[in-house]
Amino acid sequence: MSDSWQKGAQRWDAETRLEFANDPLNLLASDGPTNASKGDKDAASWLPPNKSFRCAYVSRQTQVKAKYDVWMTKAEHAKIKDILTSCI
Repeated sequence: MSDSWQKGAQRWDAETRLEFANDPLNLLASDGPTNASKGDKDAASWLPPNKSFRCAYVSRQTQVKAKYDVWMTKAEHAKIKDILTSCI
C-alpha cells in the first residue's frame, strides 16, 4: 500500500483505494517474518526468498500496477524485466 501511495495512489478517490486494498490480485498470504521483511519495498529492493515464486510474484505485481496505473521506478522496472525474461 505504501509503495503504491508513493507511486500514484495518493491521487485516487476513496472508492479506488478501497478496491485496491481488497483486490484479490493484490493480496498474497505470507508468514509474518516474510511480510515484515518486505515492508513497503518494491521489486528493486525486495523479492520473495522462495526463488521459484519470483516470476509469479512480479507478474502479479506488474498486473496490479497496470490495472491501477501505478508507476515504477527505473530500477524496479529493470529488475522486473530481468526476472520475467528469465521465466520464459
